[in-house]
Amino acid sequence: MILVAKTIEIRRAYRAGVVAGALSFIALLGVVKDLNALLDPAGRGEIAWGFLMVRYSSLQRVWFGYKLTGVQAWYATFPHLALYAAALVGLVGMKRWGWRLALAYLLYIPLSEWTYMALYPLGYLTGQAYPDPIRYGEWIFLLISFPLELLAAWLLWRYRDVFLPQAHHVCVGE
Repeated sequence: MILVAKTIEIRRAYRAGVVAGALSFIALLGVVKDLNALLDPAGRGEIAWGFLMVRYSSLQRVWFGYKLTGVQAWYATFPHLALYAAALVGLVGMKRWGWRLALAYLLYIPLSEWTYMALYPLGYLTGQAYPDPIRYGEWIFLLISFPLELLAAWLLWRYRDVFLPQAHHVCVGE
């Protein structure tokens, strides 16, 4: 019976590690992307590693659904970089605060994306909606990313006991 319980515990830790590893890799890509955006303040580009390509831009950022451009976008890269770096360190180290930060950010992203969609592509802030092909592309992105972000948040929540272990009380004399 103890062996079965230990096996289940090991499997949960392994699966939690896979989730943390995948999210850590995404955070690493965010760090690299943001470093390139800081080093190229007037532009955008791609970073390619074999089959993987990451696009970066220092010309536009979105925070809480609001689009920042120009120098505001460049300055907004600093907290974004700090957030990704902290998530990377916290998840790799399987820290409680890393789990909390990653979960909070994974829940924030869809809220920001839906707010952005309402304010800009649908035109509620600007008074003018984006043209149909661009708005259609924004919907496709949102409909793909939204379930993936919620899945990642759900997986973090499911394995929260690995990141947030209960305190073990040791009695004197044991």
